[in-house]
Amino acid sequence: MTGDPSCGVRVTVWAAVLRTGADVPRDTAGKRRMRAEARAWVRDRLAERLRVPPARLEWERSRAGKPRLAGDRGLHVSYSHSGGAVVLAACAGGPVGADVEHVVARPHLDELAAGCLAPPELAAWRSAAQERAADGFARLWTRKEAVLKAWGRGFPGSLAEVVTGPGGRSGEPAVLALPEALGPAGLWTVRDLPAPDGYRAAVACRAPAARVVVVPAEVIRRPGAARA
Repeated sequence: MTGDPSCGVRVTVWAAVLRTGADVPRDTAGKRRMRAEARAWVRDRLAERLRVPPARLEWERSRAGKPRLAGDRGLHVSYSHSGGAVVLAACAGGPVGADVEHVVARPHLDELAAGCLAPPELAAWRSAAQERAADGFARLWTRKEAVLKAWGRGFPGSLAEVVTGPGGRSGEPAVLALPEALGPAGLWTVRDLPAPDGYRAAVACRAPAARVVVVPAEVIRRPGAARA
């Protein structure tokens, strides 16, 4: 008799704050440097995990355009950066997706929410305090984006079909329903992640009841120039 193949699936998550306050870039050139810094940080974490020199790690894209480590290293990875923060997730047991969002005021937020939230999500979001609107939307958005990234292919539906649940307490599901092609929501693990003030983050894995291990976040104040 064989056990559940998902048993023992572990997702490891790393997070870092690379820039804070006025150091968070807002211009195009600064954002480009921030992307380079985030990639360098991700490369270093993965090199530590795989015990190889960082220079030996290279990225490629799947046919669907999802970034992945070049070569067969037996590790599914996903990373995201926004503002001055970066999040990385790695899992040997199944596809994984991670997303982080800098919570900022968005123009036309209600219109955006109406296009990507399911009716019950939208009703609950609109009933919340107005000053929490951007934060509440980012919480829902990161869950949906994490699922989309874990799926890693052309998404068979709309983000409104990724229906989020409470997810605020241990044992509560963060996702209640998914597009049919992704299978039952119970076959997935979706979790909110600890995030610094002003950010929301989430991780998703195509394995039920996966164990999510979060490495304590780093706060790194780097100089303006990107690392080599």
